[in-house]
Amino acid sequence: MKLQPLRGMRDIVDPESTELVALSNLYRRIAGLYGYREIIPPTLERFELFALKSGEEIRRTMYVFTDKAGREVALRPEVTASVARIYLRMLRGKPKPLRLMYVANCFRYDEPQRGRYREFFQAGAELIGSSDPESDVELLLLLDEFYRTVGLDDYRVKLDDVGVHRAIMRRAGVPEEAQDRVLHLMDKDLHEEALREARRNASRPEFLESLEYLLEHRHEGPSILRPIAEKLGGEVEEAIHRLEHVVGSLEPVLGHGRLQVDLGFARGLAYYTGLIYEVMVPGLGISVAGGGRYDSLIELYGGEPTPATGFAIGLDRTLMAARSRGLRVAVEDCRRVLVIPLEKEVVSYALKALRRLHEAGARAELYHGRTRKLRRALSYASEQGYSHVVIIGSKEALEGLVTLRDMGRREQRVVGLEELAELVSCQPTRGARGL
Repeated sequence: MKLQPLRGMRDIVDPESTELVALSNLYRRIAGLYGYREIIPPTLERFELFALKSGEEIRRTMYVFTDKAGREVALRPEVTASVARIYLRMLRGKPKPLRLMYVANCFRYDEPQRGRYREFFQAGAELIGSSDPESDVELLLLLDEFYRTVGLDDYRVKLDDVGVHRAIMRRAGVPEEAQDRVLHLMDKDLHEEALREARRNASRPEFLESLEYLLEHRHEGPSILRPIAEKLGGEVEEAIHRLEHVVGSLEPVLGHGRLQVDLGFARGLAYYTGLIYEVMVPGLGISVAGGGRYDSLIELYGGEPTPATGFAIGLDRTLMAARSRGLRVAVEDCRRVLVIPLEKEVVSYALKALRRLHEAGARAELYHGRTRKLRRALSYASEQGYSHVVIIGSKEALEGLVTLRDMGRREQRVVGLEELAELVSCQPTRGARGL
């Protein structure tokens, strides 16, 4: 039997597993401060949930199969579609806006490469029921707090508004399905091919001059949009105003240069209708998070028109970025404690001490050596990196005491259980620290 995991899958062990969990919990804490409530969607969904907007072509990048009941099902490639389904089934009567968050594993049948696995982990937030640009601003602020707390202070956000592109193409008479193909080509940086696709499907191709101008000057900032807004007006102007408002609101808070407007940027998911963005970390070469506005998705699934916006963080990639900077994610700094009963008769008292340490939040384990010789137990504790050991003999058990030894300083003293718990309890920390 082969012991290797399937291609694109991983066995994740300590310390990476511990840091991945710590990163997830750090995200939960920060998102909770913004008022987001956690939901837990199922790993398996009906395939049609994802194919409804993206079409059959998405099948080749997903794990799709028929279950024992004959249903065509898929391992989720992302979570936003599941959130929309959960909202319609259970939450549509709740007061708006509704703030939801999640931490989940996802699956895509892509070619494995650095930072791209077939099973990966995401943390995300969805804000449902608000069309105000401030809801997009709120999510970008949440992302900023998360990445600054992790220690990735030099991250950048690339952003655009596909509402501008869609509004221009609607004015040119390009059908929505063809718009999706154009944006897909833009996502691949195939801008000339994207323009050809738009022209092939336009009933009023003269309006595509604005799209061509926009793509030619994609890196020159929002100011190049003003002539287009004045020329086309209507929904094009509204989309441009939204983008300018988001950038203008966030730049004074995040700092100049943090937001990088790229007017030829698009994202692969077809359900985006407005602002889109990706978080980049210099030197990594891949995005670590991304999101945007999807005001039509809930209506597509059979609900009433409901604006929504959200993002997903790639936890694997974020951890990779942190490690590349010598950062180690930590939620709490626990000293590792080994409780050593020197005789069988004191095991019950040692268990009492262990329970008391756990109640105080300390990370403590019981020694299970074949021999109860203290020298061998201390050698084991040193090899395994325990910061402290708690030594319990018959005298300590009789008097309700323990001997606490600091392995680093090689000092020890006799203390009671209450004092012991205070001395070795966890010290809460925030964010990341150096390796």
